[in-house]
Order: sequence, then C-alpha cells, then structure tokens
Amino acid sequence: MRRVFLTGGSGYIGRATISALLRQGHTVEALARNDRAAEIVRALGAPPVSAGLTDLGVLNAAAARAEAVVHLAQAKSGDEDLAAATAMQDGVGTGPYVHTGGTWVYGDTQGVVDETAPWNPPSLVAWRKPVEEAVLQRAQQDGD
Repeated sequence: MRRVFLTGGSGYIGRATISALLRQGHTVEALARNDRAAEIVRALGAPPVSAGLTDLGVLNAAAARAEAVVHLAQAKSGDEDLAAATAMQDGVGTGPYVHTGGTWVYGDTQGVVDETAPWNPPSLVAWRKPVEEAVLQRAQQDGD
C-alpha cells in the first residue's frame, strides 16, 4: 500500500479517485484550496493539505511525504501547472507521478480520437500541450 498525495480531490473525478485509493488500502492526503474542498476530502477520509497550486513549497513537501502523486487539479495557466507539476515531481522523486489532462486538447477532430490524433486545442486549453510534453519528457529522462 502507498501513501498518495492528490490534487483536485474535491472534484468529481478526485472524489472517486480518493474513494478508490482508500478502498485499496492506500493512505491519501489531498490538496484543498478552500474550506469547502477541505470539508469534502476530509469527509472522504483524506486529510486535507490547505494550499493552492501556487504554493510550491507546500506541494513539494506533500509530494515528498508521499510515495505517489496524482495531479487532477485544474490550473489557471500553463506556467502555474508546470510549476506545480515540477514541484510535485521533485518532491516524489522516483515515485509514480500521474498528470491528468483532458480530451479538449484534441479539439474538433472530425471523427474518432485516440492517442495518435493530432492536437488542435481551443485557446482555452492550448497551454496544456507544452506542460504535458514537459511532464512526459521528464518521465522519459527519469526512466533512463
């Protein structure tokens, strides 16, 4: 069983993820950007870490206490998301780091989408591509 640090735990997918991790016997700490989020994750059984995605020292320390990190939270910009991802990756070290995105990055594909489809994101989420590429590049480097 692992100690997991999770962002976005009070959201729809985050709540389900916390519940699934706890059912499997893992312990979970979850980022809580406000009192309401803290109440939600605490009610699920995850101690809240009261901070935001810009609190890089807190993110790094929480990731360092964990053996794995799951980043589900929505950032406001690519710079914010990349800085948060980097802080958490530095903290968790060689432990697993899961960085989530979304299907919006594919834009209008005029058909079925899989991982090989070209990205054509609307401007609202266009910042995700360089962040996700940086996260993937780091994972490849760390795997060498």
